Amino acid sequence: MNNMNLKNNNAKPSTIGGRKSKIFFYGFIIWTLWVVFYSIVFKYQTGTSWSIAAISSSQSNYIFALLGIGIWFNCRKIPFGIMPMGILLFIHFLLAISYSALWIFLSYGLWYLFEGKRIFQIVPVETIVGWQFLFGIIMYFLVAGIYYTIIYYKQYREKELRETELRLLKRDAEFKALKSQMNPHFLFNSLNSINALVSQNPKQARDMIAKLSDLLRMSLESRDEMMVPLKAELDLARLYLEIEEIRFGDRMAIHEEIEPDLLDVSFPAMILQPLLENAVKHGIADHRGKGIIQLILKRENHYLSCVVSNTVRKDRASGRKKSTGNGTGLANIRRRLELFYSDQYNFEAGYSDSGNFVAKLKLPIRTNGKN
Repeated sequence: MNNMNLKNNNAKPSTIGGRKSKIFFYGFIIWTLWVVFYSIVFKYQTGTSWSIAAISSSQSNYIFALLGIGIWFNCRKIPFGIMPMGILLFIHFLLAISYSALWIFLSYGLWYLFEGKRIFQIVPVETIVGWQFLFGIIMYFLVAGIYYTIIYYKQYREKELRETELRLLKRDAEFKALKSQMNPHFLFNSLNSINALVSQNPKQARDMIAKLSDLLRMSLESRDEMMVPLKAELDLARLYLEIEEIRFGDRMAIHEEIEPDLLDVSFPAMILQPLLENAVKHGIADHRGKGIIQLILKRENHYLSCVVSNTVRKDRASGRKKSTGNGTGLANIRRRLELFYSDQYNFEAGYSDSGNFVAKLKLPIRTNGKN
């Protein structure tokens, strides 16, 4: 995180410089268009020549544009919400009078430096200075309104970005917390399996301990990852199934249908193993004969389809045919998928017409290994 902030700080001056140049460029274009419009109005209102109207419009409006920098700082220093609206408007009204007077003084003062008293022959100052002063006040409020709109929009965007960042941080924290809940649950079940074998078959128990050690190492290596390559998730899931195969022996069979080109696709970490654990715990462990777990991973357009099905006891299947499978483990999986994919995923779990318990996942395909 520190490295990332350091890089951002290093890039910040050039970014700000480019943004300011763009703002000044667009500001100049807008003021130039206004100068053209103002010169037309000035020409037909005073009857002066086009050249005089253009010169008058240019110098007065470009001067106001420079004064507009001060208006920007006024709006920054006096934001909405820190004082009553009446007081805010009164302060800006006093500032508008000051700015309008300064604008007229600078405009005619600059013209007087170049033309001297001839200015009074060129421009009917006495007849237009009053409405120019009033126009300057109106211009102040117009520019201030535009600036307040920009400031409000900027603050709104910053607030929106902060809230989005907080939501992402909260989502990541909850995702990792939910993921970490699965590890003790799995470890407890694995230790129970080892305990059942220690006295019956010490060699198998030792093999199981070795595999459990590898499994824990792999899960620890990916404990901070939310997304991993499907191959890594499959390796973890297969190691878990190997442990359970030692425990159940011939009572358990695994059938896999996996498309090879999906192995590099990103997959939510620690999702597949809990699905298989649910199949073992509620299917194989309860089944009196040979139980079958089927794992299917295939591509469906831009989605990855994952199906985990397992045989169950006939009395359980018939008694819970309409169950939707909302146990703790499956609810945990559902919440993690919701945090990561929002509404862009599909997860269904329940008993099929054939009597098997089936969990179906449909996730948008992502090719990067991390979020």
